[in-house]
Amino acid sequence: IFFFKIMKSLLLTCSLAFLKRADGNIIWTNPEPGYNACGKVTKVFGVTVCVTPNAYSQNRVKCDHVVNVFYQLLDNDADGTPDDTAVLAEMVNNKYLLFVPNTRAESEPPDDSWPDEVERYQMNGIFETEPNSCDVPANRGASSTDRTTWPGARDSNNKGCGNEGDATTEEVLHLITEAAANLYPGLWKLNWSSEAGVALQAANGNCGWGYTGDWKDPSSNQCSGQYAYNDATCNESCLVAEGIYWASVSYIGGLYTKRSTTKISIEWLMATPDSIMPLEPSDINNARSLQVGSPALYALVSETKAPGHAWLPEIMPDGKYEGFDGPSPTNSPNNSPTNPPNNSPTNQPNNPPTNQPNN
Repeated sequence: IFFFKIMKSLLLTCSLAFLKRADGNIIWTNPEPGYNACGKVTKVFGVTVCVTPNAYSQNRVKCDHVVNVFYQLLDNDADGTPDDTAVLAEMVNNKYLLFVPNTRAESEPPDDSWPDEVERYQMNGIFETEPNSCDVPANRGASSTDRTTWPGARDSNNKGCGNEGDATTEEVLHLITEAAANLYPGLWKLNWSSEAGVALQAANGNCGWGYTGDWKDPSSNQCSGQYAYNDATCNESCLVAEGIYWASVSYIGGLYTKRSTTKISIEWLMATPDSIMPLEPSDINNARSLQVGSPALYALVSETKAPGHAWLPEIMPDGKYEGFDGPSPTNSPNNSPTNPPNNSPTNQPNNPPTNQPNN
């Protein structure tokens, strides 16, 4: 039965996948009845993207950018086919939805925003969307597929890209992660018992969490961890989802600039992807490369072909999906560091948390 559901979903998405005109613009349509919050909608391999009237009328370019990033995360090799058809089927069959408001004031949708059959939605605000972000290695003068070029592009100033960051990859990846967590709970379930959850809790060291009231700044000398979020509303499932995003995007180079690594240092200190790369931030004792700081997380997110991992990206999205006409990227990513990791940093973090979160 599950197989036939997947095939039904894929047949549906074949007719909906390429909603793009020859001039490069995404095709938007009027919403079906019941989608009251949506000024326009489009489908990404069958998954609904709902933009508010103001978002569409005032920021059409950013709306198109969000959709292109969504395509790139579902089809990261840009061959025109989703990388994990089971994850896509989970999203299509259960009516996942990406909600794109124009402003923060629009970001809390009313109760009647869409039909009850929409089981999950994720918000990606236009106000946090920045095309041509320095998050993308290619935008800051490196190659998005050649990891050896990333260390030379850590300084993102005066590179012609936006230094404020683009939240689109994060928000879309959160929605996809929910589907992966449902399908592959042993790997990705949003709790401390999955493989991802165990690795993320270990990465906390003794820094604590906001929701347990014992958070300490990991960039200080008060604790010995690399991941700690000071948000009282972000519980166990939220922390695992956030951590999966941090780990995956760190691996693909989306955080590896001097500016970004410093900005996020009060929450995440493993933004340097590989052990052979210069460490950023360079002046914080707890900072580690992802490969050294959490070999378990590195192994989870660097494997993008095996069952349960194919939904993970290898290339940082730039909002310019090339799979509408079928071509794959010219250069496949170089996923293997030149040298094996040194898993014994000078200041090794204390992985067992002093204060265990209350599950």
